[in-house]
Amino acid sequence: MTERRALPRPARPVARRWSIALEGLTTAGALAGVQGFLSGQFDPLVDQLTFIDGPAVPALALGVCIAVPQGVAMVLGLRGHALAPQAALGAGVVLTGWVLAQLPLIGGESPVQWAFFAVGLAETALAVRWMVGRADRPSTEPALRHPERRIHAR
Repeated sequence: MTERRALPRPARPVARRWSIALEGLTTAGALAGVQGFLSGQFDPLVDQLTFIDGPAVPALALGVCIAVPQGVAMVLGLRGHALAPQAALGAGVVLTGWVLAQLPLIGGESPVQWAFFAVGLAETALAVRWMVGRADRPSTEPALRHPERRIHAR
């Protein structure tokens, strides 16, 4: 009788799954933040921003800068799109930069800020791992196996 061993699972699917999960969490959090701005729950934060009049601009900025890239990266990851790891990397870097840019404006007292900073760093690291995992395996797409065919590949 032959013994069957389970092969170790590659890191790429794990990185992909975690990346998609964090993107979903961040998309939901950003949309909740947009709703919080528009409903007046974050008026004390908006009042700290002397150069902004009203909650519409912060809500729009949060939606466009965080919710949209995170949502796009999540959908690309779920669909298995070839650019999903790069989209995940971009979304993670933008999220990390967003939180860092907010610190001088609204302060760093909120644990939510630090949690999303950690999520941004994790997304970035997972995306890099995802890309490295993809580079380690041979491509099944003809355009990627044969660079001279890239122009004509669809």
